[in-house]
Amino acid sequence: MKGYKVTDVNRMRKIGVACRSLHELKQKACTKLNITNDPAEINIYLLDGSLIDEEEYFSTLKPQTTLILQKPGEKVLTDADLLYDTLRRVNIDFLIAGEKASEFLTENLKAKVAVLNNALNKDDSKTAFSSRDEHPEWFHGLETNCATKEAYLHRRCQDRIRGYLYKTIEQIRSSDVFTKDPRARKQLLYAIAFFKMQLKEDHYFGYYFDRSRAKIEALEGADQLDSSACYDHCPCRLKWFDDSTYFRLFGTMEQSDDVDGVKKRNERNSSADTKTEEEEAEENCPYKIRKIEKKMCIALCNQTGEFRCHGMWNEDKCSYGTHKINPYRSKEELVLFSTWNFDHKIERSRTLIPLLLKLASKGTANEADLIEIYDNLFTIKNLRLVHIICHDKSSHK
Repeated sequence: MKGYKVTDVNRMRKIGVACRSLHELKQKACTKLNITNDPAEINIYLLDGSLIDEEEYFSTLKPQTTLILQKPGEKVLTDADLLYDTLRRVNIDFLIAGEKASEFLTENLKAKVAVLNNALNKDDSKTAFSSRDEHPEWFHGLETNCATKEAYLHRRCQDRIRGYLYKTIEQIRSSDVFTKDPRARKQLLYAIAFFKMQLKEDHYFGYYFDRSRAKIEALEGADQLDSSACYDHCPCRLKWFDDSTYFRLFGTMEQSDDVDGVKKRNERNSSADTKTEEEEAEENCPYKIRKIEKKMCIALCNQTGEFRCHGMWNEDKCSYGTHKINPYRSKEELVLFSTWNFDHKIERSRTLIPLLLKLASKGTANEADLIEIYDNLFTIKNLRLVHIICHDKSSHK
């Protein structure tokens, strides 16, 4: 049993919780914080915004780690978000005392991010360093067990993709099609199960931010299938699958690094009286999971870790030409990198999910449709990594 510090999204109260599992932590935290929601609806985050959604990942956290409890519909603010809000709300009178300061803080705020980027220390002497021991100031304040920069950014990219998955599931479940049409509901549950399993197979595309997967490195051993031998710092492990899913996908346990661990977890799962509809859908999902070739798992940055803006959704490239950043260089650039976004060219909430709901209601959703929607939701076929100035949140027509 380990102890943790738990707070809510408002950070107004912090409690101590001793527990043996993520599920137990949710139950005890809800009781102490007087939260009546079902613990299954609760999400747990680290202070840097990383989502803790699996028991295996939770078990790696150090005792006394501070965790944020999020109820449905609430927004989790990272430490960087809170600092920004504090500067704007708490110290705003002081900061805008002069006319020039007022103009700077209240006009064209997005452009100021570019000013901040240019003002950062461009010292490249530690950019190539990878480990915590080599560049300790880069890791300062990050509540993570990641031993390298590559592992940390890999996980951060996975968190972004997981966020799209959870928003997709939430929009599907809140729709009239899902709640009122039993036939469509079954098809949508299969679609959700397919998205989850395929994302596990694709390691939640963490390699997009991982400079160790820059093109020249990714081409080595290009005849191998990445899914069967994931590289060391990717937290996606085949042993995390339960037995039924593993056997359905791969047919054998020979490639598992922890057969006993899988069996023990499966025994825990089988002790439940009933299976959830999600578990039923995952076991009976008719869609085939695709493997991906190692040569296709390529980062969006170069070998040094520099990213360049892909431009607005309706343009071929960044019209500014100067939008670039290297979060591997310094802690300041790592923080600023959080303002860069993935932008869906074909919009998730306005186009892709309504299309899926329409296909399900008509009973015409097939495997090809699901693969196409999956690619547009989660891959760079439809995602563009963009500077905050180039992120157009208006309707993409």
